[in-house]
Amino acid sequence: MKYLRITLGLAVLFFSFILPLETFAQSDDSRLDKLERKVSYLEYQVSSNGAVGLAVFLCASFCALWAQQTGRNAWLWFFLGAFFNFITLLVLLHKNSNDKRLR
Repeated sequence: MKYLRITLGLAVLFFSFILPLETFAQSDDSRLDKLERKVSYLEYQVSSNGAVGLAVFLCASFCALWAQQTGRNAWLWFFLGAFFNFITLLVLLHKNSNDKRLR
């Protein structure tokens, strides 16, 4: 009877402490894998967004240079080119054609 109590006590300790630690270790590994995938995805997004930022800056700089050459407000056209880049380029082309037609 005494050995049965000891055996049951050890079984309870095993199932309450040892077994959950293994499941936690497995979940930590899967969580670590998920975290590594998220970090690599974020790194990819940052590297691809860098090219977009450069394109926006170049568009804004081109609009500001055009505005400065035609006597318009360069800062206004820079910010318009930065925030509304493709629309601003279309407006810029339209204004440029009107300027050439008026000359």
